[in-house]
Amino acid sequence: MRLWRSLKSWRQFSVGPVSLFYRFGRRVPVSNNRRRQPQRIKADCASPVAPPDGALSIHAAYGSERDASTETALIVGVGPGYGFELARRFAASGMRVALASRNAERLDDLVDELSAAGGQVNAYGCDATDERSVAALLATVTAELGAPHLVVYAVQGFCPGTVMGTEVPAFEESWRQNCLGGFIVARAAARMMVPLGRGSIILTGSTSSLIGREEHLNLAVGKFGLRALAQVLAREVWPSGIHVAHVVIDADVKDSDVFEAGYTQAEPRHLADAVFGLHRQPRTAWTSEMDFRPWNEKFWQHC
Repeated sequence: MRLWRSLKSWRQFSVGPVSLFYRFGRRVPVSNNRRRQPQRIKADCASPVAPPDGALSIHAAYGSERDASTETALIVGVGPGYGFELARRFAASGMRVALASRNAERLDDLVDELSAAGGQVNAYGCDATDERSVAALLATVTAELGAPHLVVYAVQGFCPGTVMGTEVPAFEESWRQNCLGGFIVARAAARMMVPLGRGSIILTGSTSSLIGREEHLNLAVGKFGLRALAQVLAREVWPSGIHVAHVVIDADVKDSDVFEAGYTQAEPRHLADAVFGLHRQPRTAWTSEMDFRPWNEKFWQHC
């Protein structure tokens, strides 16, 4: 174990004026996007997925008459709970939906569920911390579903530990997932959207985006950075018609149907409604940041 910890640290090998920096690490498998041909459903033959119970009417809630069936949504970091409900909400509106995860195969059941209901949904393998992987993802999604109108970054990585007890590789890996990946994805999305003069980029934060609590260093540093990224990018691309927003989920998010009495959790279906609402805001009343929590939740008590 001591040897492995040592090998994960960065090393330098110099040859004259050139230095090679390297370290050892476990390989993170990423799904091959050529594993199967995507299921193509023509828009004129597909009917929108029925909205989940309690979902807000697009027109009634947001006063928008835009046809969502002409739009594409990309969710990077799709997991049970928040990510799954984002996919369901966007598909329910009629949007074409791209789901990105390192392990795309685990999204097959969700893709099948939404496709069977008439949605146009594909899953893709992508490592958000690798800019070449993200560039390939955007190119593939654009070719198959169209250039994204909405991109949501929902990746979160956390390894608890104190400042004195945290090792550099663990700190770096959490920062890469919580911040670097958001930068790579948001930059790629902005570069695609700015020439088109439209689009929304929504970055998902947590309580640790604002509060640095003990033993949460690895989450707080990355989430603080993601919030800073959202603020800077908003100032740079809002004038070009690109809506950048940061959302803070100050709660534990329910990721199953199991209910524990007395345990407060945010309902992911309602979070998804709110995120879709951000995308539908008129340009004269854009929101740069929103924080969400249940009505009976204490403020800033989670990670």
